Amino acid sequence: MRVLPLLLVGPLVASAVLAVSSSYAQTDNDEAGELLEVIEVQQRRLDEQEREIADQKRAQQQLRRQVEALQERRTPIAPSATTVELTPSEQTELKILLERESKAAKVDWPGSFDVYGSKTRFKISGFVELDVTHDNNAIGTPSAFVTAAIATDGGTPPEGSDGLTNFSVQVSRLAVETRTPVSTHQLKTFISIDFFGDFSSTSPDPRLREAYGSVSDILLGGDLLLGQTWSTMTYLPSFPNTLDFEGPPAGVATRRAMLRWTRELRRCLKLKLAFEAPNSRTFTDADAASEWPDGIMALAWETDMVRIQGAVVRRDLRASVNDDFVVSEDAWGGNIAGRLNMPWSNRQDFLTFSYVSGDGIGGLLNDAPTDAIYDFAGDRLYDIPVNGGWLGFQHWWSPDFYSVVSYGELKANNREIQPPDAYRHAKYSSANLVWTPFPNWLFGFEVLHGSREDKDGARGSVTRFQFTSRLSF
Repeated sequence: MRVLPLLLVGPLVASAVLAVSSSYAQTDNDEAGELLEVIEVQQRRLDEQEREIADQKRAQQQLRRQVEALQERRTPIAPSATTVELTPSEQTELKILLERESKAAKVDWPGSFDVYGSKTRFKISGFVELDVTHDNNAIGTPSAFVTAAIATDGGTPPEGSDGLTNFSVQVSRLAVETRTPVSTHQLKTFISIDFFGDFSSTSPDPRLREAYGSVSDILLGGDLLLGQTWSTMTYLPSFPNTLDFEGPPAGVATRRAMLRWTRELRRCLKLKLAFEAPNSRTFTDADAASEWPDGIMALAWETDMVRIQGAVVRRDLRASVNDDFVVSEDAWGGNIAGRLNMPWSNRQDFLTFSYVSGDGIGGLLNDAPTDAIYDFAGDRLYDIPVNGGWLGFQHWWSPDFYSVVSYGELKANNREIQPPDAYRHAKYSSANLVWTPFPNWLFGFEVLHGSREDKDGARGSVTRFQFTSRLSF
């Protein structure tokens, strides 16, 4: 394939650049000039191959139009019309064109398959995972390390106050994705499920994770997504690769129904605007009755070295008191999260980070502290400020072994009217060793430690040991 040389150009250019940087200290100006000529030659080759790829894409579009034209000839124009039969040579031509288009699509989307007579391609993926955990103290979530669920009152034996071992397959997942070309647009759908419907149990309980569709280049040069997926505040590349399902307490990791518009403003820079379902709200002494969706704006900058996103959210905290009257409060928040590759350490090593802060946004976070509390004396709703973040580092010991260490915190600035056992502060740390004997098979061992502190100073902590085996398909 012509695309293959393009994949090799990046390493060649990178090696030439490194050679230039070292040559300034070791060679004279003539040698440096020769190396610069090498870079220019490689750049010209890269430009040529980019033009070839563009030509291939145009040829593929023309091929698709030919297929559509031939397919229309054998399709009835009206219910009363008769089907136009293709000649043997036209049938052979159509078959060849369909095979070429199928091969081109497979290159663009590895692992996908088509259905004869349909423009839609399908891909089925997922994994089966077994997690074995042992806790030395009480935590209310046996198969996810949720620091908010750590007992600060000693807990009970069923919660693990005397130690507890659990087996779980709840993380196992199934996903189906489709892609359909329509004129110059591409329609995508995605749906996935796991078995984490009940965090307080290890029994599998099917749960819908994501269900959305998207259309490319449909509105003002941007893509439109409608359905349920990760919040626009969420930036998945910034999350550390823990074996633990939950992750740090300050993680913005909710999935909600939404309408999102995304456009590439310039190379490497994307703008995202979204309206998201007004759920993920938790109130004390009142019930959620929000009138307006969350409004979110995010900017993502992504290069080979750095991926970073900044996002802001505006929320309508509206609550019903005793099913009688409503009170409301505006809330806001922002976060910055990213991933930094570290080639000076190891070509595959990277650092992840995040910081989140705001008033009344606790329900968007992993630990989900209270968003707001109703004050009967003052007859108003008070939002609760929160702030937190994490750092993570992934290091590859060899092509088959890697480790991830992470540390995170989340703090709620309690109001005086909150009860004594209100969530105040949590800490989370993890370290693991992961072995991938085959690309689709993962083994890992992880140690996690977490603590929770309440408003009245009550504390609890848990250390968890986790073994994980994951088979992907």
